[in-house]
Amino acid sequence: MRAEPAKRRWATVTALVLLLATACGSGAADDESAVATSPRVQDASASKDRASLLDQVEYWVYLIDVNLELDTVDQIVDSDHDLVVLDFIPSEQQNEDYPMGDVVDQLHAADREKLVLAYIDIGQAEDYRVYWESGWRIGDPDWIVANDPDGWEGNYPVAYWRDEWHDIWLGDDGLVSQIVDAGFDGVYLDWVEAYSDDNVATAASDDDVDPVEAMVDWVSAIAETGRDDNPSFLVIGQNVAELAADHAGYRAVIDAVAQEQVWFDGAADNDPPGDCRLPSTDGLVDTEAYEATLSADCARQYFEFPNSTLHVSSEEYLTWLDTVWAMGVPVFTVDYATVGENVEFVLETSRAHGFVPFVGTRRLDGFIPAR
Repeated sequence: MRAEPAKRRWATVTALVLLLATACGSGAADDESAVATSPRVQDASASKDRASLLDQVEYWVYLIDVNLELDTVDQIVDSDHDLVVLDFIPSEQQNEDYPMGDVVDQLHAADREKLVLAYIDIGQAEDYRVYWESGWRIGDPDWIVANDPDGWEGNYPVAYWRDEWHDIWLGDDGLVSQIVDAGFDGVYLDWVEAYSDDNVATAASDDDVDPVEAMVDWVSAIAETGRDDNPSFLVIGQNVAELAADHAGYRAVIDAVAQEQVWFDGAADNDPPGDCRLPSTDGLVDTEAYEATLSADCARQYFEFPNSTLHVSSEEYLTWLDTVWAMGVPVFTVDYATVGENVEFVLETSRAHGFVPFVGTRRLDGFIPAR
């Protein structure tokens, strides 16, 4: 929507050129061609196309199972989902031959055609990916800086501004190019919030880097690489809606934000898989009144991880999400719940805010029908 004024200006210029072409012949027609191929026209048109695609999404499914069975693919094909987020499975070791392109083609050919986005973790290295080398560990190479702070085994925050990390993703045969070649409509970015990790911030300070600006540059580079081949290449950034609210550069690059656990969360090991209710307001955060509402499993998660989402309120998330939605940025929510009343609460409340909800289990490894 922000590109519309520029597009209207160029449309006016184009109309004038056409009039001149009619009156003056081929010389004006040459001018028209120059205007029509202007990068500003192309950028505005592509931005409008991407916004139009996301405006049509009513239901979506988030499934990052690296052992995705073709029977499950058939379930997705037959579903009412408009948007599907899948792991880029060929990036998993021992799974490089997975028929990813065929799966994407099937989803595009469904009676209810789906947009298909590739889930990628842009702020962490994962030790089961094809780029991971034997012997790598924290500090070796030095751009691998820490363990995952929430208990996700095999995930390591990285200095995402380093050339070595960029080469993995943006090289001629990098993962982004492979994703484009497989036919994906875009990418769904996890760990955009890497800049807020203490260990990452320390590494950024050592490198004399602003971690926020570096993240915006990193997301921009990924988007540019995808859009070089496909101007309609979608980019959805998960979490840190505050970055979209506060940083115009980031907001200009992404097409939507997604936010996990606005109302309910679970544990990294899927025990529990969900139904841990966040504090509803800022005033309840880290209070005995809130702690008394937690089940034994949720309390274990709460006390074991003092920086986890159970120490953040739904109110805080909604403040930022409502802000970016009012700015015209589409918002997708991801909550982890299995109890019927909790699921219905999320679906109803998210839609009431104008968002597009998904509710599943914390592991995100099972098909959930549209609802």
